Amino acid sequence: MSVNQPLFLVGVFRSGTSLLCSILNQNPRLALMYECDVWNFPRPFLKARFRNNWAERIEFYNQALSRHKLISAADSSALGRIHAPLDLYHEFGLKKGAVVSGEKSPFYCDRLLQLHQRYPDAFFIVVWRNPLEVCRSVLKAGETSRFFGKPGMLSRMIYHQEQAIRQSCILEKAGARLLRVDYAALVDQTEKTAREICEFLGVPYDERMLHLNKADLSAIYKAPHHAYLRRGVIERQKYDRELVPPGIARKLERYRCHWEHLLARSSNPALNGAPQKPGPLEFAYHNAAGRLLTVFDSMVRAGFEFLPMPWLRVYRLLKNWLVNPPSGTVDERTSMLKDLKTHNLTLLTAALLMALVVWLHCHANPHLMFILFYAVPCALLALVVNVRWATAFVIFAAIIAPVVQYDGDPDYRSKVVLLWNLVSRFILLEVLVLLLGRIRRDFRQTDDNAK
Repeated sequence: MSVNQPLFLVGVFRSGTSLLCSILNQNPRLALMYECDVWNFPRPFLKARFRNNWAERIEFYNQALSRHKLISAADSSALGRIHAPLDLYHEFGLKKGAVVSGEKSPFYCDRLLQLHQRYPDAFFIVVWRNPLEVCRSVLKAGETSRFFGKPGMLSRMIYHQEQAIRQSCILEKAGARLLRVDYAALVDQTEKTAREICEFLGVPYDERMLHLNKADLSAIYKAPHHAYLRRGVIERQKYDRELVPPGIARKLERYRCHWEHLLARSSNPALNGAPQKPGPLEFAYHNAAGRLLTVFDSMVRAGFEFLPMPWLRVYRLLKNWLVNPPSGTVDERTSMLKDLKTHNLTLLTAALLMALVVWLHCHANPHLMFILFYAVPCALLALVVNVRWATAFVIFAAIIAPVVQYDGDPDYRSKVVLLWNLVSRFILLEVLVLLLGRIRRDFRQTDDNAK
């Protein structure tokens, strides 16, 4: 096995990388690990990280080793042989007898240059999919996944796609071993695409690559947004309605033209033209927002490497207890408009209570603490409606209370004091809301079991 020539399969999330990874792993000569995210880490801390027990910590972070059956409760001997990422890939490939091993991750879109610098002989497969289809898939996944439903996913996708194309173009010019795969060709011409990939990697084509229904998908997270892949059929997912708003669709069409022009210029530098492009402000906004969100995500990831393990275990237990519903399904995925129709009386009552508290606060001594009264409507919504509506009221309460004090007393007329009080109130009220939201879900499950 060629240890110094790992394979990296990269593409923005929901672009078909999981499908391609599953197809390639059907070939006994290929062994791709699924989203270990070894390199999804702040670059300045990498040296310090690899001096520590990073293999054990990556297992804690996303169960990378147990998902790939490298360790088990009864046997963790492989940990002693894993000192660097190549050791990890080698161990996985060795189990299968593969000649090419590596990793699939959507988080490496902005790390292609970094990976090529570290592994000059590495193979890179970069997946391209129409951004409108990617966005549609993200929105569908966001109905059941907290990750895909969190704010900023559009900016993350745009930033990652921009980086993947620009960095892959640089690698192509540098003569790197890089192959582009079109999602449409992968689905519509699977055998032809699989043969091209095998030729690129220098391994024989295997007919088993076409039989997704026999693929081992145990390393893939058991999440609802992977249910379509687990059907074992290579085809596009169909939707019963259009999920992408018209404004976003037009934005993505501008970016599609821009990205396809970049790809065309890469393959034919003499090609010129003025494609439809995103505006400069639009481009700058999504690039800056996507970069900041990506840096934030990687810093959170760094916390799992350097914080004491007892802290991390308590954090994960507390987070799972607060955020994840007891049933194992994602809670509160209905629209806020539907919530408004279903809980109109509760929401109206909470709004009137909040208005009453604000009125009393405006006419009371500004030194009196009113946070308990602001908590009442927030708690009502957390117990009866959901955390999402309660958080909206928490944000309002966190802002309005310091503003009332700001106007009522010169001692509070400091921007630093205003900001401090705002943040402190938000944290305290949001912790209360999360606790009550979990209690509501426990109550609901108890009630459902009693029926």
